[in-house]
Amino acid sequence: MKKAVRRTLSATVAAAMAIGLMTGCSSGKEGQKPAGEASGTEAQAAGSGQQAGTGGEQTTIKFWDGNWQEAVWPEVEAIWNKEHPDIKVEAEFQADLANDKYMLALTNGTAPDVMACALDWVTTFGSANLLEPLDEYVARDSFDVDQFVQGANDASTVGGKLYGLPFRSETYVMYYNKDILSAAGYDAPPATWEEVKEVAAACTNGDVYGYGLCGTNYSNFSFQYITMLRSSGSDILNADNTASELGNSVAVETAQLYKDLAAYAPASLLENDNIANRTLFASGKIAMYLSGIYDLEEIVKTNPDLNFACAMVPTAGGAERNTILGGWSVAVAGCSKEKEAAWEFVKFLTRPDIAAIYTNTFTGTAEVAARYADYPEDIIKPNADALQYASALPAVKNIVGIRQAIMDNLQLMLSEDMSAEEACSLLDQAVNGLLE
Repeated sequence: MKKAVRRTLSATVAAAMAIGLMTGCSSGKEGQKPAGEASGTEAQAAGSGQQAGTGGEQTTIKFWDGNWQEAVWPEVEAIWNKEHPDIKVEAEFQADLANDKYMLALTNGTAPDVMACALDWVTTFGSANLLEPLDEYVARDSFDVDQFVQGANDASTVGGKLYGLPFRSETYVMYYNKDILSAAGYDAPPATWEEVKEVAAACTNGDVYGYGLCGTNYSNFSFQYITMLRSSGSDILNADNTASELGNSVAVETAQLYKDLAAYAPASLLENDNIANRTLFASGKIAMYLSGIYDLEEIVKTNPDLNFACAMVPTAGGAERNTILGGWSVAVAGCSKEKEAAWEFVKFLTRPDIAAIYTNTFTGTAEVAARYADYPEDIIKPNADALQYASALPAVKNIVGIRQAIMDNLQLMLSEDMSAEEACSLLDQAVNGLLE
């Protein structure tokens, strides 16, 4: 009998987390003066947006983000340095930015002052009390958090406390190759998942495949499956986030859809992540795939002549549109010794004009990145419209583990002789175990 695949934190990370809650970056330590009680010139400087440094001395803070942001950092850094000469930001752009890497740094006290975190990471770290709550800073500075996409605020709030502010928001759309669809007799993209299967079958011919699926990378895989699931009328957890819904009939039908579409995907499916699918799409080898606005620049750079557009995610069974809100927030480490300076940088990076330069998607306020001003409407508009139907993943402590379990168990369906029903039964068990 197959056993459910349920991964938890590695032993190293789990041990570090246990130690870290006592000695690392845990926030809200007893006896600490809350940020809202800053006094004298310190409070005045913070409230007016002046530098957190005192006496003309320069304060240094560290900032981590992924290396995909490195190219635009100099422009953002120049603006920051002009506005905040007393606060130096040492930015490190990680090639291997991952949840576990952040967790280790937070729990052993070596985390940077400010971190760019995927929305579900904020949930994990906030649940572990490893981030600085921002509520008192927000209240003290009368900072308008309502300007941000509500789902992003929801995802950054754990136990009623706000642990991050969004600078980047995105969701999935369907990319499609107009020429491949036209050659197969279709003048418009499919609107339902049944139509997707029909069009994918018609477009599969020789070394051209009808659909691109992710078979690896837990983040990419789970986003694709959950997007299909939500657009079919269900979700991964029940309404109060206490039990899995991944064994219900819609979840099984969605898993079967994933398996059916694999017949029209490249043979390398189990090795393909989103980057592989983007490369195949840009080279004209797949007709359709799900992804976010962040793929646009690379597609156009790879193949400027590609005739493509974007469409809203298809639906099934008459379900209302419902997709995942993805994106990134900036958070302050609970162990930071420069929280005031860190807060100033958080406010700066989430400012709409700065975020529009820094991000390659939409800002935390849902404004399109400045670099897309000249892109065609049939590419940009569906991405913008899709945001209104996007909501955050459930704010539960083990959301990263749940997403890993989705890939681990549904991979068995793709790589072994396993039915969708059996795979979902195993997945359901795994997720309920992670909720305990």
